[in-house]
Amino acid sequence: MKRALFLIVGLTVVLSIISCAAAPRPASLAPSGAATAPTAAPAAPPLAQPEFRERGSTANDSSKGVPDAASAERMIVYTVQLNIEVQDAEKAVNDITALAAQYNGYISAANMSRSSKGQMRGTITLRIPAASLDAAQKQVESVGLKVLSRNRNSNDVTDQYTDLNARLTNLQATEDELRKLLDTVRERTGKADDILAIYNRLTEIRGQIEQIKGQMNVLSKTSTFATMTVSLTPHEEVVVVEPEGWLPNRTALQALRSLVQALQGLADLTIWAILFFLPVFIVLALPFAILAFILRAILRRRGKRQVATTA
Repeated sequence: MKRALFLIVGLTVVLSIISCAAAPRPASLAPSGAATAPTAAPAAPPLAQPEFRERGSTANDSSKGVPDAASAERMIVYTVQLNIEVQDAEKAVNDITALAAQYNGYISAANMSRSSKGQMRGTITLRIPAASLDAAQKQVESVGLKVLSRNRNSNDVTDQYTDLNARLTNLQATEDELRKLLDTVRERTGKADDILAIYNRLTEIRGQIEQIKGQMNVLSKTSTFATMTVSLTPHEEVVVVEPEGWLPNRTALQALRSLVQALQGLADLTIWAILFFLPVFIVLALPFAILAFILRAILRRRGKRQVATTA
C-alpha cells in the first residue's frame, strides 16, 4: 500500500516537471542575446534623424537670440518741433549749441537768414540722447522769450527692428550653408557653372545682409538720439507813433513842393504840345486843307460860268 502511494506521488512530480519544461517561457525570462537582437533594430532611429534634429536645434537657438517685441526693450523714435520767439537769434543759436554739448548731443543742421529789417531768423536741428530729451527740451524752451508752438511725436520701431533682426539671422544662416555648398562643389565637381551660380547667390545674399544691417543701424541711431527741430522767430518791438502838432513850416514846404510839381507838369505839357502834338496835327490836317482848297477852286469856276451864261 505504501509502495503504491509513493509510486503515485512520484509519477505526479515527474509529470509536473515535464509540463513545466514544455511550456513557453515569457519574453522577460528569455536569454539576453536572443531578446535584444530582434528588438534593437526597430528601436534604432534612422541615420538622417540625428542630422535633422541637430539642424532643428540650431534654428531654435538662433531664433532665441532674436529679441522679442514683448520681452526686448522698446525702441522708440522721438521727434520734437519747437517754435520759440527770441530777442537775439544769433545768441540763441550759441546757447542751444552749448546745451546740445551739455547733454552729449550735437547740431545736425542749421539754416539761418537775415530779414530785410536786419534780424536773424532760421531753424536749427539737434540730436539729443533720448534719455535726456525732456530736460534738454525744457532748457531749449527757456532760451527764448516764449514758446509759439510745440509738437512732439513718438514712433515705436521695436517690431520693425525685431523683424529685421530675424531676417538677418535667416540670411546669415543661408550664407553659411551656401559657403559650405561652394566648398563641396569645388572639392567634388569643380564645375565653373555650378560655382558661378552659387557665387552669384552668395553675392545677392550678402547685399541683402548689408542692406538690413544699414536699416537696423538707422533705427538704432534714431531711437538712441531724439531729433529736436527749433525754429527761431525774432521778437519784433511795436513802435507807437504819437500824433505830432501843427507845423506851418512843414505845410508851407509841402505847398511849395506841390506848386513846383504843378508848374513842372504844365511846362512839360506845353513842350509836348509844341514839339509833338502840333506837328502831328499839321501832318494830319494838311491833306484835308489841300482837298478843301481844290474843292473851293472848282466851285468858284462853276459859279463864274453860270454868271457868264445868264449874262
